[in-house]
Amino acid sequence: NSSDAFLLIRAKDLDVAVYHLPLIWIVLHLVKTVTSIPGGDLADRYGRRKVIIAGWIVYALIYAGFAFAGVEWHAWVLFGLYGVYFGLAEGAGKALVSDLTPSHLCGTAFGFFHLAVGLASFPASIMFGFIWDAIGVEAAFGVGAGLALVASLGLAFFVEPGTVDS
Repeated sequence: NSSDAFLLIRAKDLDVAVYHLPLIWIVLHLVKTVTSIPGGDLADRYGRRKVIIAGWIVYALIYAGFAFAGVEWHAWVLFGLYGVYFGLAEGAGKALVSDLTPSHLCGTAFGFFHLAVGLASFPASIMFGFIWDAIGVEAAFGVGAGLALVASLGLAFFVEPGTVDS
């Protein structure tokens, strides 16, 4: 996952006015807020792994959408759908960290989790920007979508369900 700043740049490229960028960001967070509780309920009911996989597939579809978006309203819809991704994957991912961690190490585990996410986003953002610059926006978002699908398949087929489901 690269920096979400690229999404804002893409929205501007799709003719979203600069003064509307905070509004499109609000749409993202409103949808994220509304979908987080149902996403958490799904993770509790069906397992963290399944909901994370669903979230990553939504992410892949959104990035594919950003790759081929052509008009302003596409950006608005895609930002809203990006909130659904967060509603599915963010809470389930954090619940999974908690599930896999002894209670006396939860604080440390969450610290390492956020450290890993932060450290990974830096090279991911550099790679995304390089691909965007060298090949084009479609390629950058296409690679992001493809990597999300690969991660989904990896979690679905190469991680034993009992090791990550509560």
